[in-house]
Amino acid sequence: MQLTSIQWIFAALLLVPLAAPDLHAGALRRGTNDELPTFDPQYLVGNSAGAIMYDLFEGLVSRAPDGTLVPAIAEGWSISEDGTAYVFRLKENAKWSDGKSITAEDFVYSFKRMLDPQSGTRGASALFPVRNATAIARGEKPVDSLGARALDPRALEITLEGPAPYFIGLLASYSNAPVPAHVIEKHGRKWTQPGIMVSNGAYMLGKVVTNTYYQLVKNPHYHSADTVSIAEVFYYPVPSPATSLKRYLAGELDVILNIPFNQYGNIRKTRPEEFRIAPGIGLGYLSINNTLPPFDDIRVRKALSLSIDRNVIVEKLLKTGEEPAWSVVPTAVWKSPAQPGAYSRMTQAQRLAEARRLLNEAGFNKGNPLRFTFLFSPVERDRRLAVAYRAMWKQADVEAELETAGMRALMKKAADREYQVMRLAYYAIFYDPVSFFELIRGGSFRNYSGYSNADINRRLAIADTIRSEPERTAYLREIERRVMEDVPVIPSHYQSRAFLVSKRIRGWTNSTAPKMAKDLELAGAP
Repeated sequence: MQLTSIQWIFAALLLVPLAAPDLHAGALRRGTNDELPTFDPQYLVGNSAGAIMYDLFEGLVSRAPDGTLVPAIAEGWSISEDGTAYVFRLKENAKWSDGKSITAEDFVYSFKRMLDPQSGTRGASALFPVRNATAIARGEKPVDSLGARALDPRALEITLEGPAPYFIGLLASYSNAPVPAHVIEKHGRKWTQPGIMVSNGAYMLGKVVTNTYYQLVKNPHYHSADTVSIAEVFYYPVPSPATSLKRYLAGELDVILNIPFNQYGNIRKTRPEEFRIAPGIGLGYLSINNTLPPFDDIRVRKALSLSIDRNVIVEKLLKTGEEPAWSVVPTAVWKSPAQPGAYSRMTQAQRLAEARRLLNEAGFNKGNPLRFTFLFSPVERDRRLAVAYRAMWKQADVEAELETAGMRALMKKAADREYQVMRLAYYAIFYDPVSFFELIRGGSFRNYSGYSNADINRRLAIADTIRSEPERTAYLREIERRVMEDVPVIPSHYQSRAFLVSKRIRGWTNSTAPKMAKDLELAGAP
């Protein structure tokens, strides 16, 4: 059959893919790495969850775009002379998204729920400075013994075990935001479903389309709703960095964090105004299982650390603003650079020679090399780092076998200490050196190495009692120097965060503060 000219044109049109209209063009569209297992802020951990949780929930305090602490649900607070008792006054117009007033008792309920060992929540350590919180989480005391009580509907009193100068910063964590008792008691685990869920942040949950997007809509009962200019926020779970970048370049996403590692250089050149680097309050490090031989030998741990050429890692491999790390606390948290340690002043050749000497002392050499399995997540950035670490250890006559595990499996192995050496990253939940010391403090659930030093633990407790910031900083610096002599973990680099941010977004800052939709505007939006 012969086609007419009109039929040919029609047939040709059928072969041309038509771009689907962007139904979310008038909203903020953010890419996130993974599907969330829940929208309950007390059960979530990890960086992927942060942006969504900060949009949905708000605690007593929050962080401004520049990172400073500001009142949120609390309008203000007072602190006792000895630094152990806090009284927070709640805003009169603080409400849940269903219009019900937020009370001091909501916070008491939420804190007890998070600490109750029967709840199985994940963020309990963020409340450990509160009186009896640690004992409650361990099942040693009843939840009603917690040092938190409602003085009246708008006044919340929190009593600490001892002074904790960083406590206000802890309260800015989304895990310390209140959860709605009146909804949870009625609906149980179903309370986070769309149409049921109640939150208290600038946004509330609208719609969830599995494996496609989460819709957040402006909360009309938010205490500062008149200052929120973006009406809708869509989060798109996109696990693949390559797909994430394609969708951004196609104009489907306004913000992505999940950027292909091998594209950083090209993006810097082609989209310099959109490629944003936030200074790191994160640590890229290698966790060593101190409970297993031969890693219980300080000489072995030190040799593995000395073998790593940190300058090559940050300058030749990462090239995204990271800083070489010889200790656990980032420079951005100290707010000033540390005095370089002796090993950091050596040449890499000198460090390798010292690593071989230490390994030889521990019974390992070229004829009897140290062998172990190095575990890391199966993403391109971590794969390249793993290959680099293995090559550097090879120069010290160390044989590392590479093995990958998905993030959930990786973290389970870390918590169960079913590994030898693994690559991890940690971002502070509050901006204080103590947050990073949780990686080495005995008994901390973030301490995956199994390292515990009674003297260091004692000194950390003393640090909490020091009220003078300069004196406390100097004391914590000394603790850090002492603990790194034991090399419980291997700091590699202080991590930065790279984003691609569309030109249609206004108000984005390159600070370490959470990037909340309430602080942003869209160009051309009404």
